[in-house]
Amino acid sequence: MISIKNLASVCVGSGLLLACPGRPSGGDTDSATSGDPTTAPTSDTSTSTDPPTSTSTDGATTDTTDTVEPTTTGDETGPHEGPWEVVVDALPFPLADVHKLTVGRREFNENFANRGVVEVLFDHEEETITVEIRKYAVGDGLDVQQLDRLSLWAFAAPGDPVPHPDPATDCTQGAWKDDCSIYAFYDGKAQPVRIGMDFRVHLPTGYRGLLRVTTEDNLAEDASPRRGDVTVHDLCSSGEIALEAGRANVRMCRDLSPAPECPPDDVKACAVFPDGAWSPECPCDPALYGQLLVGASQPFAANIVLDVPDDVWLNATLMNTEVMRPHDCKPEIADCGQNCQLDDADEYAPKAEFNFPSEAAISGGGFGFFLTSGACSEVSFVEPGAPWPPEQAPDEELRGFVKLCSGCL
Repeated sequence: MISIKNLASVCVGSGLLLACPGRPSGGDTDSATSGDPTTAPTSDTSTSTDPPTSTSTDGATTDTTDTVEPTTTGDETGPHEGPWEVVVDALPFPLADVHKLTVGRREFNENFANRGVVEVLFDHEEETITVEIRKYAVGDGLDVQQLDRLSLWAFAAPGDPVPHPDPATDCTQGAWKDDCSIYAFYDGKAQPVRIGMDFRVHLPTGYRGLLRVTTEDNLAEDASPRRGDVTVHDLCSSGEIALEAGRANVRMCRDLSPAPECPPDDVKACAVFPDGAWSPECPCDPALYGQLLVGASQPFAANIVLDVPDDVWLNATLMNTEVMRPHDCKPEIADCGQNCQLDDADEYAPKAEFNFPSEAAISGGGFGFFLTSGACSEVSFVEPGAPWPPEQAPDEELRGFVKLCSGCL
């Protein structure tokens, strides 16, 4: 099983230097919070166009109590989805102070599981953050009645989450804080397995810190399997994205730097360095090279699409670790032309280096991308918000496809 912690051995074995998992965050990933990097690209973008249905004008978290009214009785079954709610509205997000952000996690102590869609959109020109949530239930009316117990948990509290952290760590008050986590919180003894929360987070375009995203599927109701899809749009920095059998669509920003945390003037100096572009002696230390891990561990089959600019120095490794071979889920590195060196000796784990800057640069350096699906299999699913008559079987499709391209998202 490929995970954020053991992918380092894959990096070394493939010759991709300087790309060891954990480096962007300054240490090993906490498996309790981010899980294995097994994300699949979200191809459904219909949820990202829904307008916010409530706002907060003071930057504080909106009180969501009683915002979702039960629409079924305890004897009825079927999915229920509430509206998108703005719970953090244009709160100050000081780029000079915020260097790490986490969105979503897997269940911990029968709580804190979003089990839903996650969207992170870098679309704020100003230094502010907006957070929207959407609650859902895939069970009966009794589950719907528990949705008012579900709310946003956003604290810069180290370690595993607790129901009521120190109020001084509340990220929704005053200004956003560094290393804050955005989770779902259930105010009760145990979070019902058939309820969850979708997240949509709007961030400043100038953010260059680490982004961690984690979600999981909700399979508690066989007739309505709700997969955790992930959409990230215009990411300019390092990150770790972990999912299960969902879909992950990740678009990198068009002005992506090989070293996103290096000051812009130093990046320019490295591009024209006298010893050769991006020589290790240039002002941007190789430790600052970007790195993005997107994946789903075995036995999950995820679809992952990564859209990168065509002019940035990068190294990419795409993998499908399904053990039953041959199979049809062969990773695809598209647009590998004149400025690309492709190694496809292993058709299930191709590697490529794009836009190698000069003979002085380190082969295998630049921005590193690692995309992994843990399986190739048929996956049943229902689209969020889609009508669902009880007699209708869920949709099903082959998943496990991993693709890198330019201009496809």
